Amino acid sequence: MAKQRWQFKLSQACGLLIKTTISKWFRLKIQGHYELGADTVIVINRTSAIDALLLAFCFPERLTFILPVSLAKKGWFKVLRLFAEVWVNEAGGLGTVKSFCQAVQEGKHCVLFPPEHSTYLNDNTMVELAGLMLQKAQASVLPVRIDGTQYSIFSLVKDRHLMQWRPKVTLHIMAPRLLTTQDAPQSRKRVGRKLFLLLSEMSFTNWNQDKSLFAALLQGVKLAKKSRQFMGDSTGNSLSTRRFISSCFILGRQFKNQTQAGERVGLMMPTSIAALVSFFALQAYRRIPAMLNFSGGFYNLYAACQLAGIKTIYTSRQFIITAKLEGLLQELLAAGLQIRFLEESKAAIGLADKITGLIKGFFPLRTYVGLGDRVAVRETAVILFTSGSEGVPKGVALSHANILANCYQLISRVDFSAADVFFNALPIFHCFGLTVGCLLPLFTGNRCFFYPSPLHYKIIPSLVYDKQATIFLSTDTFLTGYARVAKPRDFGSVRYVFAGAEKVKPETIQNWKRIFGVSIYEGYGATEASPVIALNCSIASKIGSVGLPLPGIQYRVEAMEGIPEGGRLFIRGPNIMAGYLSTNCSGEINYLKDGWHDTGDIVSIDENSFVSIKGRVKRFAKLGGEMVSLTAVESIAAVLWPGQTHAALYQQCPKKGEQILLFSEAPLADKSTFIHYIHTQGHSELLIPHKVFPATKIPVLTTGKIDYVTLERGLTVVFSS
Repeated sequence: MAKQRWQFKLSQACGLLIKTTISKWFRLKIQGHYELGADTVIVINRTSAIDALLLAFCFPERLTFILPVSLAKKGWFKVLRLFAEVWVNEAGGLGTVKSFCQAVQEGKHCVLFPPEHSTYLNDNTMVELAGLMLQKAQASVLPVRIDGTQYSIFSLVKDRHLMQWRPKVTLHIMAPRLLTTQDAPQSRKRVGRKLFLLLSEMSFTNWNQDKSLFAALLQGVKLAKKSRQFMGDSTGNSLSTRRFISSCFILGRQFKNQTQAGERVGLMMPTSIAALVSFFALQAYRRIPAMLNFSGGFYNLYAACQLAGIKTIYTSRQFIITAKLEGLLQELLAAGLQIRFLEESKAAIGLADKITGLIKGFFPLRTYVGLGDRVAVRETAVILFTSGSEGVPKGVALSHANILANCYQLISRVDFSAADVFFNALPIFHCFGLTVGCLLPLFTGNRCFFYPSPLHYKIIPSLVYDKQATIFLSTDTFLTGYARVAKPRDFGSVRYVFAGAEKVKPETIQNWKRIFGVSIYEGYGATEASPVIALNCSIASKIGSVGLPLPGIQYRVEAMEGIPEGGRLFIRGPNIMAGYLSTNCSGEINYLKDGWHDTGDIVSIDENSFVSIKGRVKRFAKLGGEMVSLTAVESIAAVLWPGQTHAALYQQCPKKGEQILLFSEAPLADKSTFIHYIHTQGHSELLIPHKVFPATKIPVLTTGKIDYVTLERGLTVVFSS
């Protein structure tokens, strides 16, 4: 008896010593208040091996952990038993559910604890199992966000964060949530999805967004594996992390001598290493790159330069020759713009510049800090321009915080790993290609390969195979083209295909699944949102939708006259732009009112928060007092004549009001077939176009979007003649 009492006192003393040491070492702090009810389950975002211990330290109540045998064998398991009640579940699966429900019914304060080396981002079975546990227990949820342990030596995500010797750890106790109730029983999949979204939100909140794009790049190159090629492109060039950073400093010094700090500098380059070096060289020396769309013609390009106050444009002489842009270049010079070629900047770099740049590459953070004033994260980081598919492009000012927030929103929703290789052939003058295709992998230390054009349908699949890419970005138009010519093995290494910019057709998704065994995850975005707003992912996806809004994004849908289902979407969040550039060419920004942005899209959002796009506000025709979606007309045409591009417009008729016109590349497209389909499917006759124009060459933008402006211009010429 005395021996048992002595052992108990010894264990108490050891426990107190361990608790005091760890608490002091990590400067443990608790934020928030709580009331832990009898049927409340604690949910944590597990990022380290000691999260369970820290949780047990901080709660005065004795917590209950139900752990699998694999975790029960770990060294910290015995230490945890000093501070919490631990149930070892040997059955797994449904046995875990039974043990969990029993513990809740007994009034235990249970913790929903994910297995080691697993997260709710990559395991659908785990999500459903967790949903089943909460569903059966009918318990409320108390989210506890642990911040700081991801930087410790105990971190389970060392490939995503820089390690700190003594990080400060804070436990943020959030407001309790009820994911399921007896009055409104829900499926375990739905409850699991709610849990997934909660953990995704907690993960996003944990990211440190208080840094500039260049500082985020420096963090990314530290995370990258030094012995491997960091980036490559179609020219055959490849750079390691240190060479890339050194190149930014070397080229940036040339830019410093030719431009002013804070100046908006045009960058007219294809997707390549040279473009990314130029982009970050401008960032390092506190210049603001403005990404110019060279495919839109002189007038759009010149208007963009006037809008942003651009005086100097950097480009490549080799690129101008290859893309046959000599005429455009002459027009820009005639308009008074200064054109500087990277080849000339490279020739001006001497041996001393190279040596200095290499030395700076060994001390990048210290060098960057010494190059100028501290960069405020709310300052403009880049100027982008909208696609102009419906009118004159608008200038969008995105801050460092906007772009970093969108990158971290995506990381919090998708299980990117350190082994992933990104392949990007989308243009960098569009936000999807820049943020997701270029900046995201650089900030996470992932290898990436850049290709200048998505139109090379035969070359790109073989390069994806050669580089063993795992993440591929594209649009429906280009995905359709790759599926026609690629071999089944070409995309065998790809884990995820993310598609945006235009609606992904059902047959495209089916063909990719059948030919390559790869799922396409459609998303929705806008330049103004840096760009991603919603996204389907492996855990939460719905066919026909563009997915769930990303964490941190608030939304509201305002009803519109004539549209019975859905409404106009307004969004607000950390990734939403500060505002548009003023149209008076003063360079000033017209800031958003209260941070809310009108997307101009008509959407419907279901009870599970999945977003479905009905069309643009401008893409609706008013017929018989009702608003008819031109996008819906195009979707029906895509079903009738698959594999072809279709575009619907409307024209004003003096007698009958607005009339829908359907243009199709299909040579056999006709109105009678369309009418027959409408009647057999029971659709509204208002969707029937007034006229159908078969075998029409439909213009598209570089992103694959239909160029409605050019199409309407051609329509005006035809009808006027």
